[in-house]
Amino acid sequence: MNKTDLPKYDILWDDININPSVQLKFGIKRRLLPLSRQFTNSRSTLYYVNEFVELSGKWDNSPGFGSLLSLKLKNIYKKSIRIARLVFPAENGLDNYLNNFNSKDISFLRNGYQSWSTSRSYRVKDKPLRPWLQLVSLASSNLSNLPSNTSGNLSSEMFSVITDLKKSDSFLIGQSAPFNQFFYIRLILHKRESKTNYFELVFDFGRKMMKPNQTINLDGILMAKGDTLDIQSHYFKYIKEKMSIKTLKENIKGWSSWYYYYNKISPKDIYQNMKAIKDHSLDINLIQIDDGYQKFVGDWLDLTSQFSGKMKEIAGRIRDEGYTPGIWLAPFIADKNSYLAKNFPNYILRTDWGKPILGGYNPVWPGKFYYALDITNPRFEEYIREVVWTFTREWGFKYLKLDFLYGGCMRGGNHNDIAYSRAEALKRGVKIIKETAGPDTILSGCGAPLSSCIGLVDAMRVGPDTAAYWKKLVGTFLQTGAMIGARNSMRNFIVRSFMHNNLWLNDPDCIMVREQKTKLTQNEKTTQINAIILSGGTLIYSDNFAELSEKDFHLIKLIGSISDECFAGDSIPIDIMERELPEIYYNTAGYIGIFNFLSIDRDKHVNFSKITHNNKRITKLTDVWSSEVVDVTDGEHVFKKMPKRSSRLFRITG
Repeated sequence: MNKTDLPKYDILWDDININPSVQLKFGIKRRLLPLSRQFTNSRSTLYYVNEFVELSGKWDNSPGFGSLLSLKLKNIYKKSIRIARLVFPAENGLDNYLNNFNSKDISFLRNGYQSWSTSRSYRVKDKPLRPWLQLVSLASSNLSNLPSNTSGNLSSEMFSVITDLKKSDSFLIGQSAPFNQFFYIRLILHKRESKTNYFELVFDFGRKMMKPNQTINLDGILMAKGDTLDIQSHYFKYIKEKMSIKTLKENIKGWSSWYYYYNKISPKDIYQNMKAIKDHSLDINLIQIDDGYQKFVGDWLDLTSQFSGKMKEIAGRIRDEGYTPGIWLAPFIADKNSYLAKNFPNYILRTDWGKPILGGYNPVWPGKFYYALDITNPRFEEYIREVVWTFTREWGFKYLKLDFLYGGCMRGGNHNDIAYSRAEALKRGVKIIKETAGPDTILSGCGAPLSSCIGLVDAMRVGPDTAAYWKKLVGTFLQTGAMIGARNSMRNFIVRSFMHNNLWLNDPDCIMVREQKTKLTQNEKTTQINAIILSGGTLIYSDNFAELSEKDFHLIKLIGSISDECFAGDSIPIDIMERELPEIYYNTAGYIGIFNFLSIDRDKHVNFSKITHNNKRITKLTDVWSSEVVDVTDGEHVFKKMPKRSSRLFRITG
């Protein structure tokens, strides 16, 4: 579909009886202050004002599809102000979805805050889960925009798609560049006619200081109407073009130490795996050391006895064997028992009362708990520059996996430089790393608020950690969909497929092909492999390659070959708006996956009539692994008795 084929979005500012408002911070208290709409000569221009600020906006059709609202906010008060939020209702053109709706027909796509945050579509009856233990939310959610745990009260970050499933009609609301604020889309639907259904759009500044007469350009708001899948594709391609993003032309294909050795890694383990990779002529270009080389998270230059004084040698040996040396780093957090936390307390991000901001809990680290760090502190900037310079310029690591990045912009933090919004503070931190590492270093984000890293990283984890098991039951108990495990990892990276090769290379996390030291069944393992192949994303293994069989190495070569083809295609979750976990996953390179993510065996009916490959209807499929040929009759097929948590990966052959 061409941009011109998309129905133009009708621009009508809302008439819902909710006033836009601004939330300002006065000392330690916050006040929500309404803005009054002022008359303008054109329906395409907006103007609101109160005692402290004026908000002006203008609609245009510059994106080439849909409409863009550009906004400016000015401090008209005699003193500096600290702005926390700007809240206003969305526009009136959405009311077809808000009035006389049938709850079973509406689907809302949630994009989570950061890499690990739950991302999925919701029907109005669904309850977005909010963990009852805040410690869980610290590392999985935005504390400023927590899931409601209430049906009919839905929210998303950066963008959302809302679909009328009965009409197959959708519209998109999305944040535009330069992503200097966090942006929330909220949909509130009531079943009782006496209550108003409405949208809210929220700009979150944290506690940004604005000087008198200072004007800031807000991130634009893009709205488009059309086909569910097309508008997402257009949205991310628009961002790529607007920000001149150049994604890597060659996929990242590597080995990581984490999911086999965890934090018990040694140089010997690295060399043994590298030798096995070399001996079997595997198409791998990265060897990445994960957590475990340092004594404490935060003390990045204080290494364990096995690694102390050897990092330059290790990176050199990796490079000499023809691979890119990579290393893991969590730059914006510190273990509470680290030397940094104990001796440089001013590096720690703190509340108004001076209390350290907790970043989360990790049972494998010595101190268990870890703190968020203030990346606007000049002394901390010096330190992190020294760390990155040492890793990349002195030791020679040219791939940095930057983890737990959310620690740089935690809610409630009083940054040293209060001119930054939360999003701007994180952007500043990542820019510092990018600048110090140099243009020849690949940056891969993880645990990162996504919008703030657009244009700054080459790859991005787009789901929770995978694991050598399907799902942890404790996730259900804690009420979170972001718990580590293969299932939740797949859900997120499938739902976020449209980001791949537009914003960065999607990182779906690691593949484990081993048959020992895993709780995954053969079907579960194959399902994860099929999903990662179809995603076209980075292809990183995490096994002890020295213990793998010839059968395993043969499988790895097959995975790599098909993945290369899918890397060149676009990945499309066909039924993204119909279920939590999409089960029809198409790659335009000519592959399609059929999944049964349920925990019961069942017949799987698939309607192929809406899927075209090379402008032709699908009539024949060939199973990649078994070579079985499946004929698709009249655009439909029933896959009989698909085992639970299983999948089929097909090449489209007719």
